Amino acid sequence: MPSSEAHTLRVLAQQLFAAGSAQDWERLGQLDALVAQCLQQAPSQPLLAEWALVRQAHAQALTACKLARDQAHTELRNLQNSQEAQKAYAWQQVLE
Repeated sequence: MPSSEAHTLRVLAQQLFAAGSAQDWERLGQLDALVAQCLQQAPSQPLLAEWALVRQAHAQALTACKLARDQAHTELRNLQNSQEAQKAYAWQQVLE
């Protein structure tokens, strides 16, 4: 029977994969805190495979976060450029 620690890590990895895929940033923050708690506890046995799965899920979630950040940055930059163009057009209309 699998240990409780191993099961916990597998479930944590599954939840990280799911939250990252769903772009559920709040849940990812909660799960990240749980990963930190698990890291602070000394395991009763080596759980290399389970930790590898958590590491993979965490890396995927981090990639999803970075991608969303980059998309938001691009959208904000485009919005700013659009607003500046609108201001320039308005000034052109005033000056004509």
